[in-house]
Amino acid sequence: MITIVMDTSNQYLACGIYQDGQLIDSYQKIGTKRQSEDAIPVLYDLTNKHDIDLLKVDEMIITKGPGSYTGVRVAMTIAKTLAAICPVKIKTVSSLAVYGYEGKKIAIIDARSKKVFACVYDDNKPLTEEKMYTFAELEELQKNYPDYTLVGEVRVLGLDNVEVDLVKAMYELGHKEAPLDNVDLLVPTYIKDVEAKKKCY
Repeated sequence: MITIVMDTSNQYLACGIYQDGQLIDSYQKIGTKRQSEDAIPVLYDLTNKHDIDLLKVDEMIITKGPGSYTGVRVAMTIAKTLAAICPVKIKTVSSLAVYGYEGKKIAIIDARSKKVFACVYDDNKPLTEEKMYTFAELEELQKNYPDYTLVGEVRVLGLDNVEVDLVKAMYELGHKEAPLDNVDLLVPTYIKDVEAKKKCY
């Protein structure tokens, strides 16, 4: 069983390869902002290094957002393309849930304009909905969960980055998800769109 995991949805480009439940190689780099250019070369390098034929990959686990409008679509496009040419199973996980993996976490992703996407997790169980918060609203949320660690794109708040093993988190969370029945219907999670629609009604 060969599994590829990939996240291009926010500040990292993360990619890993598992064989029969064991990690055989991974790549995780922060601050590239070049996911669309680097994702395929990184995937190629990892698979080529271990003589893995992409057409024989059994499953691919990707993040579905929320995150960068363009970034979320990079891994999704790769997964859709792969699914169109071979019988690979595609699974998706929340980008916030990946940051919030294990323990007590408040996961955040930069939503621009002094806003963040956020969700609170306790041992992978979401305690809140995935929502968009202003910085002030996030401060109020933190007051309700004082012993929870803030993780994700915390640099947007002027804080030091808290490293998270995204590859491991994606793999573990992905194995709790069922493969998609129709990959063609896969679309990113765009919380901003939801908020905009609410204001229109």
